[in-house]
Amino acid sequence: MVSGNLIKEARLRAGLTQSELGARLGKSQSAIARWERDDVSPSLETLREVIRACGLDLTFFMSKYDDSNVTIIDQNLRMTTAERFADLMARIRFHERREQQTRSHRG
Repeated sequence: MVSGNLIKEARLRAGLTQSELGARLGKSQSAIARWERDDVSPSLETLREVIRACGLDLTFFMSKYDDSNVTIIDQNLRMTTAERFADLMARIRFHERREQQTRSHRG
């Protein structure tokens, strides 16, 4: 789960112990430990409250789903490391040639 990692990261950034964070929230140290281990998942509002108690803010936004890169990623995952490297080098050479052509047309 993500919430345990977020809570621990926020607590560590704030330089707090689990007990200190618990005191700020009116919770026990063991409750904080359970959240950090993902034994218990706090609600989203509780998670934001915990993050705020660490002097941080948890922000998020919604955006339109975009899977335009999924095909490219799947193709690359099917390639070997050597094939991915060769593909990268071919793309670099292509862009270098294109840049040279642009420069020669300007000059």
